[in-house]
Amino acid sequence: MTHIRYIFLISLLIRADGAKRSSELSRLLIISLDGFRHEYLNQYEFPILNQFRNEGVQATQGMKPTFTTMTFPNHISIATGMYQEDHGIVHNSFFDRLLNRTIGMGNRDDGQWSDPNVEPIWITATKQNIKSAVLFWPACHNKFHGIRPLIYSWSYTDDIPFREKIDNAIGYFRELPVQLVLLYHFEPDKQGHTYGPDSIEVHDTLVRLDGDIGYLLDRVQKDLGDDLNIIILSDHGMTNVTKVTRPFYEKYLNRSSVDSNILSGALFNVMPNSGNTEEVFNSLSKIPNVTVYKRDEMPERFHYSKPKHRLGELTALTDTEGHILSPATTNAAYPNKGNHGWDNAVKSMQAIFMARGPLFSKSIQIDSLNNVDIYHIACHILKINPNPYANAGSLANLTSLFARIENTSTQTTFTSSNTTTARLTTELFFTTKSRAHCLCFSRHFLIALMFFVLSFTL
Repeated sequence: MTHIRYIFLISLLIRADGAKRSSELSRLLIISLDGFRHEYLNQYEFPILNQFRNEGVQATQGMKPTFTTMTFPNHISIATGMYQEDHGIVHNSFFDRLLNRTIGMGNRDDGQWSDPNVEPIWITATKQNIKSAVLFWPACHNKFHGIRPLIYSWSYTDDIPFREKIDNAIGYFRELPVQLVLLYHFEPDKQGHTYGPDSIEVHDTLVRLDGDIGYLLDRVQKDLGDDLNIIILSDHGMTNVTKVTRPFYEKYLNRSSVDSNILSGALFNVMPNSGNTEEVFNSLSKIPNVTVYKRDEMPERFHYSKPKHRLGELTALTDTEGHILSPATTNAAYPNKGNHGWDNAVKSMQAIFMARGPLFSKSIQIDSLNNVDIYHIACHILKINPNPYANAGSLANLTSLFARIENTSTQTTFTSSNTTTARLTTELFFTTKSRAHCLCFSRHFLIALMFFVLSFTL
């Protein structure tokens, strides 16, 4: 209770500091439902989601992810408006030869964001004095060039129900001058991997999530007067695993001929040891229904060749979805019935996109969009200037998504990040039902006033 009381006092200070300003500006909630493939919308009945997308805007053919169609890379593409070869997250886990370490979603501040051009939407917003809360979104616990959002999840867990995350998000909009919340949830990806995309377990999870969205909309109506722009999307699709090839076990490739760090799954990316490039290329090319590319020969549409310190020289791609390339050296059973990662143009890999709110058009359909466009949609809604290096996506073909509002500027004056990075940041931890989050505040006078209040409380 003591920690909760401190947070309440501090929240009052922040609320007073920004309530007047935030009441005049747009608010945006972006929800990601991991592994929710677009085809599910046609495969099952969703009373709430169907009403939501019919009342707002929807992509009837789904949203195109970036390649490779995996969780970590695509959440960063959504957040930054960049292809994977530009933001540098090329797999769920990969080895960085410059840092000499493996980078995954759990790494905190290990130098993986050294490129100053890479900037998630919550950092773009923070640099322009827009307060953000980022809940369990990949990389939300990382500093980007010394900057963090106002609120972020300190560590990841699957133990928090979706409705509790919704309660937190609505609370931030209601109690604090927060204008942007990004919320990640791990379902139905988890069930899709374990049981396969056509399983009853996936169906039951989707029905439950549909009800959870109904709960969200009721909270938005009751607590925010329906004054919230909401985007519901996913990172990629899901398909059945139909075949597993093990190049090492099946003697297509000698394990000693390549570096120990391998990317595998729907692709097989390796760094041949010195002098072995042609040998490894020829060996991988003998695998049936597989095409092998050298780094500089990768199809341009994949945008998957630039970060030489994170990718190997050769990439083998399966010609059919559902075919897995495993680095296993034994004949152990493959653990997943469902997976993703294949060609981002394949139907089963398409993600969902729908949006509703005061700044979105009503009952508008588009064929598709790219997930790198989401960054620019968010900048438009929040009326902030996008990162000039976020040039993979645009709003060029998406103007129909937005409601026409008279005398409303779509841009605001850019505020330098120098003052932001110079501010003192303090991190306060509190627990709700034994689940930890982190709040970060960066105003000197708030910190001073906080300690003044606490001195009397203690």
